[in-house]
Amino acid sequence: MQRRSFLKYSSTLFGVLPLMQPTRLGMFNTGFRSIEDVVSFNIGVFKCTVFRDFMFRYQAKDFFINASQEELAAALDKHQVTPDNIPSPFIAVLLQQGKKKILIDTGVGFSEKPVTVRGDSVLFRGQLQQLLQQEKITAGEITDVIITHFHPDHIGGLFSENGQLNFPNARFYMHEDEWNYWHSSRSDEQPGQFKLFIEKNITTLKGHDLQLIRGDWVELLPGITALKAEGHTPGQIALIVHSGNEHLLYISDAFLHPLHIGRTDWRTNYDLSHEQAKQSRIKLLELAYKDNMLVNAFHFDFPGLGRIDKFKSNWIWNYSAK
Repeated sequence: MQRRSFLKYSSTLFGVLPLMQPTRLGMFNTGFRSIEDVVSFNIGVFKCTVFRDFMFRYQAKDFFINASQEELAAALDKHQVTPDNIPSPFIAVLLQQGKKKILIDTGVGFSEKPVTVRGDSVLFRGQLQQLLQQEKITAGEITDVIITHFHPDHIGGLFSENGQLNFPNARFYMHEDEWNYWHSSRSDEQPGQFKLFIEKNITTLKGHDLQLIRGDWVELLPGITALKAEGHTPGQIALIVHSGNEHLLYISDAFLHPLHIGRTDWRTNYDLSHEQAKQSRIKLLELAYKDNMLVNAFHFDFPGLGRIDKFKSNWIWNYSAK
């Protein structure tokens, strides 16, 4: 393995707040708890804060649908997880630079009523709003919100349970390919619950400050570039945060587990186009490796920070120490 010098960055725990305990209504609730739900570090002039909004549990049969049982069993054992219990956080990232407070994705939201997910009832009580308050950041201070794609765990925090916009002074960015897909008949076969989340949290943004992104490699704001990472959904984007010689690559759901880095061909039930998903993974891996970027992954062990390395032709995920 090549020994690559990692860029130094600071990581400061901002406070201690236990993860909200999910009600045990469905197979996806983990009961997982941690005292560390907010992690902060710097990328040049940007202060970056990663919030753990919620914890979920996935199953190997959905994450690795074409992996052989023998290979998968050995791989999961190395990660100390079982096929029916793969813990995963839902996160949001706040970038602060000057007067700008830029939120990337909004978590799953908070609801007093259970939601049916693949036949199971889940109580989504995301804690993003509570964590922002803990950091003395009001929702009205958020200047920009970037949505990487329209799955519920990324858009659920846009509106409150009673239909109020949570970030009333923000401009909202998302890719037009994502908007067009979910607002067309092409998405009719997608889960009904996904469509309900979109109707509540995305369609209703029409009357607000909404900017649809077109194409690839688009500078949204100074130091923040969006690039297409389709496959998981038709309009998913990844984000590069860059300042001086420092880079952060936010990969959203292009990878759902570190095993997808070493095995870009292992498919998930959540990707709409497996071939596009694979090509997007390779695109992001090559980019992160070339410039030794710090990577932030939505579903990896919190806070999901690491680097991409390579041994011969094999990609390797290295968690970054704080």
